[in-house]
Amino acid sequence: MRDALHAGIKQASTATAISIAAALANAAGLEDFPRRHANRLDVFEGDISRPGLGISNDAIRSIASSADEVWHAAALLSFRTGHRDDIFRVNVGGTRHILDLVARTRTQRLQHVSTAYVAGTRTGLVLESETDVGQAFRNPYEESKCQAERLIHDAHARGAARASIYRPSVVIGDSVSGRATHSHGVYAFIRGLWRLVGSHRPATRGVTTVPLRILGVMDATLNFVPIDYVADGMIAIAGQAASDGGTYHLANPYPTKNRGWLSIVCTALRVKGIHLVDAESFSERPMTRLEALFHRQMVFYNQYLAGEPRFDCRRALNALTPARIECPRPTVPFLTRMANRYVESLRARSPAAARSRGRTIRHEPR
Repeated sequence: MRDALHAGIKQASTATAISIAAALANAAGLEDFPRRHANRLDVFEGDISRPGLGISNDAIRSIASSADEVWHAAALLSFRTGHRDDIFRVNVGGTRHILDLVARTRTQRLQHVSTAYVAGTRTGLVLESETDVGQAFRNPYEESKCQAERLIHDAHARGAARASIYRPSVVIGDSVSGRATHSHGVYAFIRGLWRLVGSHRPATRGVTTVPLRILGVMDATLNFVPIDYVADGMIAIAGQAASDGGTYHLANPYPTKNRGWLSIVCTALRVKGIHLVDAESFSERPMTRLEALFHRQMVFYNQYLAGEPRFDCRRALNALTPARIECPRPTVPFLTRMANRYVESLRARSPAAARSRGRTIRHEPR
């Protein structure tokens, strides 16, 4: 780490950038860095979808002349087809603009955060060395991230970048505390169930029965990785000279069957009656109004319940062996801790909890 840390943000604040730097420093074992060196953090408010990242030429020159490496983790995480133009402008155009900056730096070193789901609708084993093999995609997000990787590979081949690419799978909370650092992906699905269950929960605090069929495959899998494994893994691999030009699946060697994690989530929500079914079930008995409503709200997340490929992560595992970094197995206690922590956060933010916190008890004088 040199004299300064440059952070690019959009419509945020210096405080936000400092909190991000704190998380990165903690993962790198530099817990005191934010407190002792906050004055070394330069914050530039810009927009990666614009040429020059939406910041001044002087700022670009300053960053290019002083940066040891560039980390690119900005993306528009939307699955909606109607957002396609915006998704490609940010995820593909933004990567092109980042590469323009990287080409001007002294080391031309780029650390790029992608996703394992550039594999799209592929089945079977997906290798870390594979990118675009003609696969179809579930949504514009997957396609945009694949195209961004192609841009990076091209820049690397031309000698305009020395890039490493990291492909996390389904990122969940911290492996120790269970705390979630975002609210999309599987958490958006859990939140949808939470709202549905809440609208049908009686006044009692017992288990609620909500007959709900969801399109999916119970024995298909989702590949969960905790955020600390992803952060620790990226930082450890980035420090290795051999990672230059490599792509790494930061995926779990032990994917979780849908029936397993869905049962744990339902227990945390105190609900039963929810099942994954195939399309034939709805042919035999049409969707109820409740099922149709949930399907419309969750259609962008349901598409991942039908199955995923197996992510070969041998390159990542081999790179992380010297650092003794291992991906935690998604055991029942592990997933229970994750689900309970998130559901507790939903309850804490609920209107009922807010009303309870707002109550005061008056003591009348005797």
